[in-house]
Amino acid sequence: MNGSLDLARALGHVRNAVVAFVAADDPSGESLFLAGDCLDLEGLFADLGVEPELVDPERDAATSLDAASEALTAARPGAPLALWAGLQAVRAKASR
Repeated sequence: MNGSLDLARALGHVRNAVVAFVAADDPSGESLFLAGDCLDLEGLFADLGVEPELVDPERDAATSLDAASEALTAARPGAPLALWAGLQAVRAKASR
């Protein structure tokens, strides 16, 4: 698997996480902030010219973010540090 395909898969998983966060029944509204953080990540992917790969939409947000992290790991060294750090920050917030 090449780095660009891994980046595309990572973006696909981040997009699925956005959908899951927006659809979450969360009276605190925290899931909407997490969705916003994921949209910021999408902007970083867009700056790189990455087009999303369609991936399994049946995952929950945390599982999607974990899968995105795995895909970014596979894309190394093609994944910029800002993208990696941003994804790990969202994962940490989501796990609280």
